[in-house]
Amino acid sequence: MDIFQKNGEWLYSQGAILQSICAPFFVLFFLSAIYLGHVDLDWHDQQRVSQILLLLAIVFFSIFFPQQNLPKPVSYALLGIFASGLISCFFAELPGWALKEWARYVGLALLAIILGYCARKPVVRRFMLWGMASVGFIHAFQFLVAYASAFLSGMYMLDAGMLFRGFSNPRFFGQFQVMLLPVLALLIREFRQQGRRGLTAILLTVLAVQWCIALTLGGRGLWLALAVSHAALFCVSRSFWRLLVIQLMAGLLGAILLVVMFHLIPDWLEITPKMRDTWRFTLSGRGPLWQWAWEMALANPWFGVGPMHYAATLNPIATHPHQVILQWAAEWGFVATALAMLLAGWGVIHGVMYLRRNMASHHDAALWLAIVGALVLAQVDGVFVMPYTETWLAILIGLVLARWSTAAKSQPLQRYASLLLALPVMVVFSLVLLEDVPRLAENKQVYSEKHGGSFNPRFWQQGWIPLMSEPATH
Repeated sequence: MDIFQKNGEWLYSQGAILQSICAPFFVLFFLSAIYLGHVDLDWHDQQRVSQILLLLAIVFFSIFFPQQNLPKPVSYALLGIFASGLISCFFAELPGWALKEWARYVGLALLAIILGYCARKPVVRRFMLWGMASVGFIHAFQFLVAYASAFLSGMYMLDAGMLFRGFSNPRFFGQFQVMLLPVLALLIREFRQQGRRGLTAILLTVLAVQWCIALTLGGRGLWLALAVSHAALFCVSRSFWRLLVIQLMAGLLGAILLVVMFHLIPDWLEITPKMRDTWRFTLSGRGPLWQWAWEMALANPWFGVGPMHYAATLNPIATHPHQVILQWAAEWGFVATALAMLLAGWGVIHGVMYLRRNMASHHDAALWLAIVGALVLAQVDGVFVMPYTETWLAILIGLVLARWSTAAKSQPLQRYASLLLALPVMVVFSLVLLEDVPRLAENKQVYSEKHGGSFNPRFWQQGWIPLMSEPATH
């Protein structure tokens, strides 16, 4: 292990960890919401494959790289969660599928811990934040191009649901936006301070277009998450009011764009745009999903029905309950759920205490906004199901660990635990890439022929575990 540590220190000192070894995997993941690289994959599956490749690289190099030293209670809580989850996997109806979910969460945790050490370098933080901002810029550009094409093509048909790309569902786009918008506001603030007016104007335009997209797609959960997180930040410390002002200004510009693009121009051209219903006051099917999850949790209180196994029982609505606490209680049990809630609560409170200090900057406030917003949205949506969202959340948590912790490198016990967890994760991910991915197109076709209807994403785009298992058993 001393050899591993020395190798990791050498790589870190040379600045080669993320820049030359893992950077391509991060870039591939960033692009998975922009470029459909394989014709047989849809957006969800493309993002899942890119996520697995990134996590496999991170988990492998976690053997060599230094890690952020975690407080002992946090380390014990994580070990308790993953130990409980592993037991749940072996009691599950389909242990192979449960292990995929378990391995994914372990990989995300290791990603955050490793970034917590590596992102002490400003170049690593800039790489991540600019990667996110670049994706937001391309999405905004594609939205404007798609809008213009609706008129330049001569079709004169304006369907708001067809103007965004990169995600299988508008809600999944909103999950990314809840973290993207605070990061864009941060970059606008920094460039304005530096007097770089051109970049400030470009980023403000991107932020305004993103707000226009959000208003167009009618994501109620996104608006709720943004309102709660920004109101909470204002209550925590009013010294970060500039981030709120930037967001309000961009939101106003986005609303003006919405009126011009989807009301004034269509009225002038005598076109009736097809818009998503914004003012919806129902739970949109979440009530029964929550009830079924709660019943599963009560029937299996200690270890749940197994990771991902909400999707093992067919229902007419969805493969996950759209509520992270109920999802974990049903699938992992109350013990793992309680530990996860304690960790999340500790992180949010630790952030509040840090933001109240004089050393806290707008950078810290923006990261806190993004993470809290995602956690709020997870109470009404599948944030901890969608690959692109949950990976970005792990990345932002890693950046927060790098800024808020002054601890040294991880202790031997933590490194040994990481090694112990990394080995089975590498095996599971390797099997997924070798066995699942080559059959995705075939499974999709078989599902369409046998069952028709729409797909329900969970691990893959077709997320029902019994139906995904059919081609392998017939």
